[in-house]
Amino acid sequence: MRQIRSAVNRLIGRVGSGDDHPVIAVVCVLLAAALIAEYMARATADASSTVSVQHLVLVLVMLVGLIGGMFRPRWFLWAALVAGEMLMLAMPMITPLAVIITCTGFLAYLDTWSGAIATGMLLISTTFGVEPGSGRLLVATLQNLAFYCFPLLTGLLLHMMRQRDHDSYLLRRRQEREDTARSLHDTISNDLAYLILRIDHAETNGMPNSEHEYRRQLRELRDAADRAMIHTHAVIDSLEEHSEQQSQSSQPSEPRSTTTLPLEPAVDHAAVQQAELQSLIDDEEAKLESLGFTGDNLLGELRHPLSPGMMRLLTGLLTELYTNIAKHADPSEWYAVSISFDAEEIRISVSDTIAEHDGKLGLGSGLARYRTIIEKAGGSFTIHTEQRHWQLDATIPNKL
Repeated sequence: MRQIRSAVNRLIGRVGSGDDHPVIAVVCVLLAAALIAEYMARATADASSTVSVQHLVLVLVMLVGLIGGMFRPRWFLWAALVAGEMLMLAMPMITPLAVIITCTGFLAYLDTWSGAIATGMLLISTTFGVEPGSGRLLVATLQNLAFYCFPLLTGLLLHMMRQRDHDSYLLRRRQEREDTARSLHDTISNDLAYLILRIDHAETNGMPNSEHEYRRQLRELRDAADRAMIHTHAVIDSLEEHSEQQSQSSQPSEPRSTTTLPLEPAVDHAAVQQAELQSLIDDEEAKLESLGFTGDNLLGELRHPLSPGMMRLLTGLLTELYTNIAKHADPSEWYAVSISFDAEEIRISVSDTIAEHDGKLGLGSGLARYRTIIEKAGGSFTIHTEQRHWQLDATIPNKL
């Protein structure tokens, strides 16, 4: 089936623009071949009643509709449907009946209203030749209603499934773009911001007196630039990986599994995460000290391990908060960062003093992204500003 799909896609790409429905194209080819075979057999057996200009024209219109339906099913299947109904009224055949039923199902799959209109046309055409006052009309209507509504319902069901898959695919693509944007901001943007701030700080304070201090500052600047380069390569690799996965299959990719590996004993795993958070805080504190900041950094005791998603969120938020201090706070004033844990939520509190000449380095979208994520998860995220004092309080439910 995969080889047939690939061959049909190549044929569609060479002949003209299609709607990317290879199954419809294959069925149209089979129906066209069956129509030609049946009509030739009927013409050979009874040429006087079969070979006529009217019948031949209807057969040709059906063939044109089926062949065109390989490339533009929304347009050409209507021609096959109408010609098939007229041919069925003039000369009952098996293939035209299969054509009109199949076209009705395909039109319902492509568009709900098209399927309903096609079914209505079928029901009306089947009542021709039946006397209105006879009981046969009611019986024929009920029979045809049950018979011709089957392709309509089948097409509608497939249409709903396709729409659901399409919506799920768009949702995953949107989530991937949001994750990429957040990764760019939390890594490359923050690294470059720190680099700019260090250069500005060095320019303001002038050259250090000792060569050792001068070389140390150069190494720190190079490390910041190197981190930005590493993060840039990581984002590029991630984008290329998504592109390769999409090119290998036209179907939406399956969402990445969120199943976590079995954790080590709770105490040991919590201790590892505690050490990772403390190391991150120490690194960020050292960066701030190199810019002239002084403050308190308090990390509570983590008694229970956090999920991988919560750990990524927490580390990203802390990195953004420290970068926000470096960008907008006054280095001569005290700052404070506090993180505490309990069984149900994580509490984060940050306070600093806004610089008098805040250069507004950055777009201001980093904290807004985290506010959206935390509030969607049922947490709270509040920022209070009074004169130059800036205060953030956030609570994150420990369920991500």
